[in-house]
Amino acid sequence: MTKPTYSRQQLLKNLESSRLARESSRFKSYVAREKFTTTLAGMSPEDSQRYIQWHKYAKSGLNPSDRVRILEISEKAPKIEYQKGISSDDILTMSKKNRPNPEEVYKPSYIKAHRRQFANGAAKFQKFKPNVAYQKGIVGDELGNSFWLSKDHADIIQDVAKGDNRLYETLLGFDEGYLGDGPLYRLDVSPEVISEKGISIPSGNEKSANSWWRPGGRTYPGDMPEGVMKDISTSKGEHTWHVVN
Repeated sequence: MTKPTYSRQQLLKNLESSRLARESSRFKSYVAREKFTTTLAGMSPEDSQRYIQWHKYAKSGLNPSDRVRILEISEKAPKIEYQKGISSDDILTMSKKNRPNPEEVYKPSYIKAHRRQFANGAAKFQKFKPNVAYQKGIVGDELGNSFWLSKDHADIIQDVAKGDNRLYETLLGFDEGYLGDGPLYRLDVSPEVISEKGISIPSGNEKSANSWWRPGGRTYPGDMPEGVMKDISTSKGEHTWHVVN
């Protein structure tokens, strides 16, 4: 068989075609990013965040119907209403421990609407197995504060995540790998315990409120309603728990 031969001119032409193809591919990605940025610029902050989350969920492998189910959590949640003269930016500029109580920040109608989201109970997902010996059996930080989703929203998240820790991380706003590959625990608090203990919009002064915290009683960046409770006791049976993966 005769070995094929190529002229130097043809080789250079092929290399140039390859280079142009690569540049064209990069150009398309630049155009896509520019289009994405332009689209965001024309949206409200709430809509732009949902748009970003839509693409983030798509990248994680969620099908369109599940993406809609997750985004509807924030879309159907009560609209955040601040007291006159107060904004989200005002609260964020304040240092931790100096932020005002929710009653001073939000309108009473919004506080009530936020509370009603937990009428069927509250739930949270965590990588640590509930332990009656840890912190005397109290859930959360050493001051007894713990963050919770509504039971209804947690049910949707659990159904969509289907036991995949990476998907839970995406949906809950954790860094990839944060939940590890071990068991993931769901804790549930009944409406009766919530009525007794109370649940409120987080103030941002909680020890476990980190740099991702935002005012309004929503998670960030997922924008899902959340509440804070105090002194929920494992040892007293104030919550149930089970493994979800």
